Amino acid sequence: MKIALVTFRFDAQGGAVAVVRMLADALIRRGIEVVIVTSRREIGHSVRREGPLTVHSFRPANLYWVGDKDRQATWRKVAWQMVDTWNPFVLTPVRRILEAEAPDVVHVHKLRGLSPAVWAAAAVAGVPRIIQTCHDYELMSPEGTLAGRAGGWARQGVALLRPYQALRRRCSAAVDVATAPTEFALRQLTDRGFFPGAIHCALPNSHGLTAAELGARRPDTLSARPAEAETRLLFLGRLDRVKGIEVLCRSFVEAARDRPHLRLQIAGWGPLDSSLRARFGDHPRIRFLGEVRGSAKEAALRDCTAVMVPSLVEETFGLVITEAFTFGKPVIASRIGGIPELVTHGRTGLLVKPGDEAELSQTLQRVDQEPELLDDLRGSCFAEAFNYTIDSVVDRHLDLYRAP
Repeated sequence: MKIALVTFRFDAQGGAVAVVRMLADALIRRGIEVVIVTSRREIGHSVRREGPLTVHSFRPANLYWVGDKDRQATWRKVAWQMVDTWNPFVLTPVRRILEAEAPDVVHVHKLRGLSPAVWAAAAVAGVPRIIQTCHDYELMSPEGTLAGRAGGWARQGVALLRPYQALRRRCSAAVDVATAPTEFALRQLTDRGFFPGAIHCALPNSHGLTAAELGARRPDTLSARPAEAETRLLFLGRLDRVKGIEVLCRSFVEAARDRPHLRLQIAGWGPLDSSLRARFGDHPRIRFLGEVRGSAKEAALRDCTAVMVPSLVEETFGLVITEAFTFGKPVIASRIGGIPELVTHGRTGLLVKPGDEAELSQTLQRVDQEPELLDDLRGSCFAEAFNYTIDSVVDRHLDLYRAP
């Protein structure tokens, strides 16, 4: 069996790119042949080998390459997005790649910069099965989220976005199987008419560990902290308003007034990095770690008491949540989007109203005052991590690939 994994980028870290790399590696270990189809900054088509992987990359014709979005003027972003609604210049290069590779399945992970034209290319190339995994809401929202002005318009079906949504909805009829990491995320699209006639199923992402690797961690994850120990809270993610990091910092400052053992570590980077450091960098119990990866990231997760996910928007998933579970760490998170499908209140963490600084502050004070509240959850958190092993996630993918 040969699988073509299509993603907007394959040269970056984090997010959907990490999910595709993880899936590709796991499929190869199962003896499946995998090819990657992605975009690149340079003009032309390139074929390279990355170990057992064959990677096809090309420059989709548009005003700029998708990886250069942040440095563009607003008018250029708008014009680029209009082309990307269905980019006709993607059809032929992707069709030629798929005809040459002849995969049994095309599994698309991110459309941004490639557009739904990749579905048409797969259909014209005669690929037997087309699968789309929706890691965000880009099919209905140009921003990819349901936040901000564009996200609000997308959710409400404002007239300005109807042509964008209608064209993509019509094109989605080519998809045979539609998945998303949570039921919530999938419903946002299917309830609006996307993927008519396709099989719909939630298919979670993996934290990347095998069951054996996870089991080897068990002795280190379940030891309770001493009653007098610090309560170390960890935020691990993009420093962006929609991630709720400002709400978290303000709530922590209030909670820490009367709780001297509370600590907050902030690991990540993003547009709010400088402003957050300016406002909270001098606080004696807030520490900025910067971007962490590899062993530094593992150390931050291992040493914390709980992981904070105070999102203000409807997240499709939360990879950091499953990563926290692999260390037996409870998660304090917003009750929004797909998060409640991952975090069970009182079992694997605590859920609070998104953006409610008073409730979050009270929750932080409580977990510091009653350390057993979170310690009692660690076993459930660790057990939950086994639902997201790479073994189980790949098994579910293979079931979809091989289904009649």
